[in-house]
Amino acid sequence: MVTIGIDARFYGTEHTGLGRYTKNVLLHLVKLLPGHKLVIFLRDPYYDSLKLGRGVKKIRSNLSHYSAREQLVLPRLISQHKIDLWFSFHFIIPIFSGVKKVTVIHDLIKTFSTGSDTTTRSPWLYRLKRWGYNLVMKKAVRDSLSIIVPSNSVKNDILSYFNERPEKIYPIWEAPDLSLQSFKKAKGVPAKLPKEFLLYVGNAYPHKNLAILLQALHSMKTKHLVIVASMTPYLTKLMHNLDPKTRKRVHILSSITDQELGYLYKHASALIAPSLMEGFGLPGLEALVMGTPVVASDIPVFREVYGSSATYFDPSSAKDLVRAVGARSSLPFSYSRTWETVASDIAEVIRESCASL
Repeated sequence: MVTIGIDARFYGTEHTGLGRYTKNVLLHLVKLLPGHKLVIFLRDPYYDSLKLGRGVKKIRSNLSHYSAREQLVLPRLISQHKIDLWFSFHFIIPIFSGVKKVTVIHDLIKTFSTGSDTTTRSPWLYRLKRWGYNLVMKKAVRDSLSIIVPSNSVKNDILSYFNERPEKIYPIWEAPDLSLQSFKKAKGVPAKLPKEFLLYVGNAYPHKNLAILLQALHSMKTKHLVIVASMTPYLTKLMHNLDPKTRKRVHILSSITDQELGYLYKHASALIAPSLMEGFGLPGLEALVMGTPVVASDIPVFREVYGSSATYFDPSSAKDLVRAVGARSSLPFSYSRTWETVASDIAEVIRESCASL
């Protein structure tokens, strides 16, 4: 019997996409590893509230992510609980522990996207955090028995940047959250939201290419744009630079429920995905499943995931984005993967890694 430690501290939708991924996979994964002892590391409040079934041991671990304390304490806990294999839903692995590891690496965006607009930290803390990021990411790639990625595009990025063995990297596509289809208009969605609007869902950092989207909106004199994202200094700066008339047509929602997000997906004229780089592109996939047209930047990962179901544009051209919005169409789209399927594929990678111990 192999004792598997699972770092699920990101569990919960308050941790945005990473939290949703952890939540959707973990609930299935614990049922798919019979014959192994599972030790799950959770933060409050989920340590108390989450029921994971008999035979699953929970460890309360409120260690802050990306912290020095995390790196110092996790090796001790791994040794204390006699863990043989460590599975992490994120690249943050315990670099001072010799335990064998299976790691999910969602993207290399922070590797390629740098500068003050990519962070909310002070300059000196940003430099320190970036040094730590590079160290941990390099160790995650080199030290993991197996690496799970959400797309072939991320696999290619890792192979190109780290020159790693391709056979240890497993692309496992994500799945839409079916709960979004139980949508309703509630308090988080303004009552005065325009009847027709374009939609953006994601973080507000430079690689998301919101500057091009807002330039295009300026040219589309009557269009409204709903942005579902937390405010960042970068987004604040972009909004400040807009002329007043365009600014009035931008509606920023920083905190909404899954059902409210489902409402926005269903009622949007189109979902705009303008990113310069992504690991997968889940918002566009969820919009397509809801029957909403998707206008996406012409980058490899979006071509891989959306195929011919999206309308593509040159991500460096606001004019081409305006063209794509005018040319958008709702094409037939089917997607059979569920989060149970995703978890099953991940469980298979973990089982293969256990067999190699």
